[in-house]
Amino acid sequence: MGARLRLKANVNGTDPALRTSDPNVQKIFRAMQKYGLIVADNGSDLYITGTFDTRWNNDILNPAFSLLSASDFDVIQLGWTPPAGTAAALSALSASPNQVVGGSGATGTVTLSAAAPNGGAVVSLSSASGAVSVPASVAVPQSATAASFSITTSAVTSTTSTTLSAVYAGITKTTTFTVTPAATSPSLATLTLNKSTVVGGTVVTATVSLTAPAPNGGATIALSSSEPQLASVPTTIVIGAGATSAIFAISTATTRKNAIATITSTYAGVTKTATLKITRR
Repeated sequence: MGARLRLKANVNGTDPALRTSDPNVQKIFRAMQKYGLIVADNGSDLYITGTFDTRWNNDILNPAFSLLSASDFDVIQLGWTPPAGTAAALSALSASPNQVVGGSGATGTVTLSAAAPNGGAVVSLSSASGAVSVPASVAVPQSATAASFSITTSAVTSTTSTTLSAVYAGITKTTTFTVTPAATSPSLATLTLNKSTVVGGTVVTATVSLTAPAPNGGATIALSSSEPQLASVPTTIVIGAGATSAIFAISTATTRKNAIATITSTYAGVTKTATLKITRR
């Protein structure tokens, strides 16, 4: 901050102020060559700002300023430099990652604005939630500017966001940390038929559903019929990843007398059944 830059009068044998033909912009470039610019911000590409005025025409200024680059300037004076021995202050608190599944851990980091003094700097820590635990303090070693600490979590039933705090030399820094519940493994919920009684030779639609979305790769449900000659089903049906249900067809055959078939579905140790009555024509 505060560094002074001045536009060069000559770059590769040419005057950079003449890169634009607009006379008003040329005046601005001449002022840059005489008075220079002051670095007032950082964090993005070099750009030029001025006092707000509706008379500025950015459709002219922006393309003209784009004709200049940082190498077109000389550094006339460096910016402010903290004097030696400046006391370190707490400048940041962060967590990586800042969202975990309950029971998982993360790493927190405290950062100082300058090197820790002789004997190091002890930074106090706290968490606003019992689901997230941090040590009471972390020590930044002498001459270091940062130190890490462990973040532990416990299982939660719903997403929990909390605030982690760090305090040193009267300065407090905070960060948000989130704990999510563990993913629930799906199990077989239901097996239903669109008709419970049909005339032999009719196709029946069946639906299997899970208690939670199917995992990556899907969920393969095993199927069977107690009367495969009268009511046939595929051996398996797959519920796609992220889905909770799938349908399949039951083909029935004609019969001389009424019969009952039990359709069975099985997944992850859970079995669901449905009864289908097949009547003669």
